[in-house]
Amino acid sequence: MMLKALVSQTANNLTDERTEFLINDRLSFVRFLSLGLSDRVPDARTIWRFAKD
Repeated sequence: MMLKALVSQTANNLTDERTEFLINDRLSFVRFLSLGLSDRVPDARTIWRFAKD
């Protein structure tokens, strides 16, 4: 899921904060990440930390 978030972020030239917002806002992002509607969404700091590791 996190790898897909980074791919989406890179493909759309998004910041970590904008990526978090769009995952929360867009059903298409939720579907792409294979999340359920009640699943927890990674926050901007989690996305940033995953990208740095």
